[in-house]
Amino acid sequence: MKYMALLFLFGIFSFPGCSIHNESAISKPELTSGEWHFKGHLGNYIDTIAFHRILDKKSWDAIYPETEEAFKLKEDDKNYPKNGQWRGEFWGKYILSAIAAAKYYHSEELKSRIALAVKGLLQYQDENGYLGTYKHSEFVVGDNWNVWSQKYTLWGLLEAYNLLNDKEILIAAVKFTDHLISEVGPGKVNIIETGNFYGMPSTSILYPIVKLYIATGEEKYLDYAKYIVKQWSEHPEGLPDILIKGLKGNPVNTWFLKVDSYKWAKGYEFTSCVEGLAELYKVTGNKNYFIAAKNIHKALVKYERTPVGSVSFNDKFVGSAGLINTVSEICDVVYWNRLSYQLFSLTGDNKYIEETERSLYNSLLCAFNKDGNWGLRRLRTSHIHVPATNHFLMHHQCCTDNLPRGLFQAARIVLMKKSENEIYLSLFNAGEGFINVNNEKVIFKTTGDFLDDSKVKITVASNNPVYFYLKIRMPLWSNETTIKINGEQVSGKIENNYMNIGREWKNGDEIEVSFDIQPRWETFNPALFDSQFHNIDFYNNVWANIKYFASTNQVLNERYGNSFVLNKTDALPQQKAITFFYGPLALSRDIRITKNNIFSSVTKPTNKDVVSIKAIKPPGSMWKLYELSIGDKQTLRFCDFSSAGNTWDENSLFNTWCLVE
Repeated sequence: MKYMALLFLFGIFSFPGCSIHNESAISKPELTSGEWHFKGHLGNYIDTIAFHRILDKKSWDAIYPETEEAFKLKEDDKNYPKNGQWRGEFWGKYILSAIAAAKYYHSEELKSRIALAVKGLLQYQDENGYLGTYKHSEFVVGDNWNVWSQKYTLWGLLEAYNLLNDKEILIAAVKFTDHLISEVGPGKVNIIETGNFYGMPSTSILYPIVKLYIATGEEKYLDYAKYIVKQWSEHPEGLPDILIKGLKGNPVNTWFLKVDSYKWAKGYEFTSCVEGLAELYKVTGNKNYFIAAKNIHKALVKYERTPVGSVSFNDKFVGSAGLINTVSEICDVVYWNRLSYQLFSLTGDNKYIEETERSLYNSLLCAFNKDGNWGLRRLRTSHIHVPATNHFLMHHQCCTDNLPRGLFQAARIVLMKKSENEIYLSLFNAGEGFINVNNEKVIFKTTGDFLDDSKVKITVASNNPVYFYLKIRMPLWSNETTIKINGEQVSGKIENNYMNIGREWKNGDEIEVSFDIQPRWETFNPALFDSQFHNIDFYNNVWANIKYFASTNQVLNERYGNSFVLNKTDALPQQKAITFFYGPLALSRDIRITKNNIFSSVTKPTNKDVVSIKAIKPPGSMWKLYELSIGDKQTLRFCDFSSAGNTWDENSLFNTWCLVE
């Protein structure tokens, strides 16, 4: 980890910024991100994953070449015309995480590797512009993932162009997209009729298409983006109709009464479409795009999001919040965070940060093993998590490749500015970063552990005094948040749960943010589950039978092959239950820390005054450990959710929902 710290300190003040090349295309002002580097437990977790998956040259040499080779072999349609596979997604997903790492760590060496990777990939681009892992580029209709995979290739190219400022990459991206439009688009095969899940994964290419328009200013790409949105309502069977249905704000699982949502509402593909809609709003100002995106986010919070910040059931939107036995895909959480970030950048509304923080400290923080080299496929809220098996390539799987980018995304929300003198400070984990204010670099350094000490100290540093408004978040998990500057308590106008403090900030100013953190609980309401369209026995069976399947990676087989299928009788009953929280942390029971039955019922506390919490020194396998008194002579031990079940086998059997007597 010393390597990571030195890398960051060496580069933070010298790394050249990456600009959007056609900012005039953006008509809607938004919050923009500063720089941030996490420290402490969260920082070490990110650093470990980044090192073993991306930064370490030995790991890179084993992991990256497989993604490029898929374009050489073109085996994704070896079963043509029956079906096609998705090896083509991994170059884009892995490169996107690598690009995020290059920015986060300010690594010139990694930038050089990315430049070579793009050069290596482009040698497989055909004269007509096609660049893919299907021998038959026109194989887009039916059971295949051709357009979906092209989405990630285009996205990776555009992010690489922004990082490297190499116009040859943009030229390649333009040729690539023009070829796609020549086969899939107006007057050709309709994009809504391509691929699986009623064309929705294919249409999630909307986001990189908008980014291509921003990079080039070419109206044809804006037209293609609008065409994609229009296509959502033009499938022969009426699905997925994201814009029109989104404007109504109804639960996603009730959008189409004749089609079970398990058959169409694929989690992160859907969320990626909504993210693209929000991005399209930025360049068009079409308020319907914005309203639909906000409505969908609100509906997902109520009907899909679990207490630990995961969304979906087995990667589908089915009304997951009404299921006590959930199992979620890590990719879905990563894209849920992306959508929350997008909407916060457009609104400055704390409710989107609350969602980001919840998923970061719970679902994302438990998504990788302690070695930092492999991730979960399915995340449960009880019993045993399900490790990932590799997809086609020896060292790749969608969640394992996506997760690093989801973590680096969290760093983008810590410091943001709305104008040249309005700065938002949104997270309180230890770390350091900077943001430019009126051409003055202002450095922020946060120290302390707010979960242990109920406070943090933030030091401001700049070469010259600078006046700006600092908006400090008042998190909903704190009953009262107080702020002192240089030892004196201050107050300011609070809007959207941010305290606004305007002053001339000087080098060495110290801000102390103190929190009143008390244990709280959220209640499971089984009435949210829509039994009219879904049979609970079906979900119990699916939940129980998800397991680690044999992989082509023998190392994974040896390490995780002991994961077993759960019995249907293990499933928690659909009845009232509560989950306890401390700050943003969901709390879980784990057999390693309690002699009590981790599935035993509890008496629901009559009020918050009968509940108290005491921190206990955790064992080496855990991050946080608490003893919770909840009244009626009940005292239970809980760990943070990210520590619960972290052996990924029966040795750390765990439970998060406490059934209520």
